[in-house]
Amino acid sequence: MNKKHIITLGGLPGSGKSTVRDTLAKTLGYQSFYTGGYARELAEEQGITLEEFNEKVASDKSLDELIDTEQKRISEEEDQYVVDAHIGFHFIPNSFKVFLVVPIEVSADRIFKDSDSRIRQRSGDVTSSYEEALEKTQKRITNHQYRYKKHYNIDVYDDSQFDLVIDTSNLSPQQVVDEILTKYNDWTVA
Repeated sequence: MNKKHIITLGGLPGSGKSTVRDTLAKTLGYQSFYTGGYARELAEEQGITLEEFNEKVASDKSLDELIDTEQKRISEEEDQYVVDAHIGFHFIPNSFKVFLVVPIEVSADRIFKDSDSRIRQRSGDVTSSYEEALEKTQKRITNHQYRYKKHYNIDVYDDSQFDLVIDTSNLSPQQVVDEILTKYNDWTVA
């Protein structure tokens, strides 16, 4: 299989995928694709929250297929990308696959602290307490596990499917990016 100059990022909510994606894309001069942003846009168009959209998608695969089509297109191109997508590793198998992990308590804390950002406010993905963030995060993880298992027979949180697994709990975004770049450079020449 020919390796692509594409890095796919998977992982738990709140693990830092968006920040790492943006920094990697800028550092490498790669294009960026973010399925979560696309899902938020679709939710906004329908006048529902991201949480409500995820519930809807769990039973309606056609909504996931809109996102899948874009990932398949990226896989077929020769362009260089950083893709932030739960199943990007599946649709772009010749990419460098990175999984970011963090304990759910850290995830919920990060999401709660970030809940006042403009993007989250627009999509209705706002929490008023750490406890609410923890509950919503667990619900999102459960939804993803059910949805991707049902639609694709994939466990998106099985880190054995990735080339690199990083626990971001005690790392700065730049430290995560640096580790990815080191391993990615080794992978491209191997």
